[in-house]
Amino acid sequence: MNPNPHELAPLLVALGRAGIELAPHPTDPVRLRYRPADLPPDLSARLRLHRGAILGLLTGGYTPDPHGDTDAGYVYGERLGVADGLGMPTHPGSAAWLVAVGESMGHSCTTRTIGVE
Repeated sequence: MNPNPHELAPLLVALGRAGIELAPHPTDPVRLRYRPADLPPDLSARLRLHRGAILGLLTGGYTPDPHGDTDAGYVYGERLGVADGLGMPTHPGSAAWLVAVGESMGHSCTTRTIGVE
């Protein structure tokens, strides 16, 4: 399940860059656990809006869109490879994984520009 990347991709990158780690709550499957526990207010609000999509990624995994831009798969693998090489955790929900998924989703977005005459 790959949710709408236009809204979710920037949030995942922001969470990862802030060093946030996410996981499904162990006793309540509709809740998220995050570390550190004190999120900035803007990230907390955006996280609440996209909780379902993020839980879906954490439990169902992420696969770059095979029909989209071929760079999405490359970006995903490259970001995880760099993080792994630096000894950073790359498991689902880790900060490096959030950045890799967010940037990969961003590359699978189709952006169109309409010229104005």
